[in-house]
Amino acid sequence: MESTKQKSAGPTVARAASQPGKGPAAGKPPFQMPTGFPRAKGHTARNPKAEHREAQRQRVDEAVRLAEKYPHLKSLKVTLEFLDREGMTKRAEMKYSANLEHAKSVLVFVCPISECCGGDFDLTAKLAEAAAEQRTKVTGEVPCLGNHKKASGELAPCRSLLRYTLNLAYSAKRKPLP
Repeated sequence: MESTKQKSAGPTVARAASQPGKGPAAGKPPFQMPTGFPRAKGHTARNPKAEHREAQRQRVDEAVRLAEKYPHLKSLKVTLEFLDREGMTKRAEMKYSANLEHAKSVLVFVCPISECCGGDFDLTAKLAEAAAEQRTKVTGEVPCLGNHKKASGELAPCRSLLRYTLNLAYSAKRKPLP
């Protein structure tokens, strides 16, 4: 007989819990993590660096493709050198050749310093300017604007510098811009 009561009580409890103001947790807010954010199943804890990365990822995902934004552009090759702030010591080097049909028009590269937060190198404006003027080669340096925490807990500016070269090629006949 008890098993019959349990079976019939189950749906009643479930319905009562789904109705606001009824059930065993009536009047209690949902469980929240000590950080103040509600616990979401399958989601990791958030931090400023992760939030910045997510915002950048969303910005890139929402951007149009290079072929759509710059229809006259035939190829884009980028050479990057990551240096220390003084520009003396090379930390890393990278070459990038964009697939114009798939690559997005936002050209952002991550700072190679793992502790750096918010310090990406954004070359989107440099690319737009070069494409508008139909320049074939653009070189320059961009400092990292991010920061990192010292052992003492203070924020310190990132010590990274990007030296870049954009090599652009255009189609023979110029397509009209939209």
